[in-house]
Amino acid sequence: MSALGKVSFGDLFTLANGVLGFVAIAYVVAGSYLYATGLLLISMIMDGLDGYSARRFGSKHTRGQVLDSISDSISFAFAPALLIYAELRDPLVASPTGSLENFAILICAAAFMAAGLFRLARFSAGGYQLRYFTGIPAPAAALFILLVCMLFGATDGSESSDLYFAIDEVPVVILLCAVASSMLMVSQIPYPKVKGWMAKVSAMGIAAAIMPYIVGLAIVDDQQLYTAFSRTATGIALALTICYVIGGPLYERRKRAES
Repeated sequence: MSALGKVSFGDLFTLANGVLGFVAIAYVVAGSYLYATGLLLISMIMDGLDGYSARRFGSKHTRGQVLDSISDSISFAFAPALLIYAELRDPLVASPTGSLENFAILICAAAFMAAGLFRLARFSAGGYQLRYFTGIPAPAAALFILLVCMLFGATDGSESSDLYFAIDEVPVVILLCAVASSMLMVSQIPYPKVKGWMAKVSAMGIAAAIMPYIVGLAIVDDQQLYTAFSRTATGIALALTICYVIGGPLYERRKRAES
């Protein structure tokens, strides 16, 4: 059987996840932070669909878990870390270590990437067999950081400045969230697996985060309406994500106590 003949339906979504992550990195390098964020949000949809497709249609091989982790490492570790650094660094200082500010941002971004890789490796090495997640999942941590960047990150980039709707540039908020996310990913804190009603809520959160890219573009001519709508949709998505970040361990602990 040829290599293409061994590709399962779910593999297409997994590969799409990794490809979107790579394209998002290209947009980050070009300074198109909103476009990059939008692509990473879509990659999260692909990540959800690959698991569903594998369960629904089966797989032609046993390498799906490895392929999924590789794609996730691009979209949920490398790309968000680069976005953090690119948005917050001082563009007047070329070197990442040329100033204390750039160096601190580099350390926080690198910590997020390293924690994401560790989290994905731990999951692939056997964590997927547990009925719960050990540490916050890398996609959830990435979503958290992306939403925080949208609201408190760059207010301008290579896209039209009219498309940016950040409340204000508050680098310290992003850096603290990156450090907190990194610690949660490498922790032993149990998080519930996203399925059932929780999967529906998660889908609502991602849908809300994508809304500024869909409905928002239709009302971009009304700057005030576009900004208010985008901030509200992103804020709702962030609130739902924070509910999982903080409430997830509490829910898992309660579920264990009842069983």
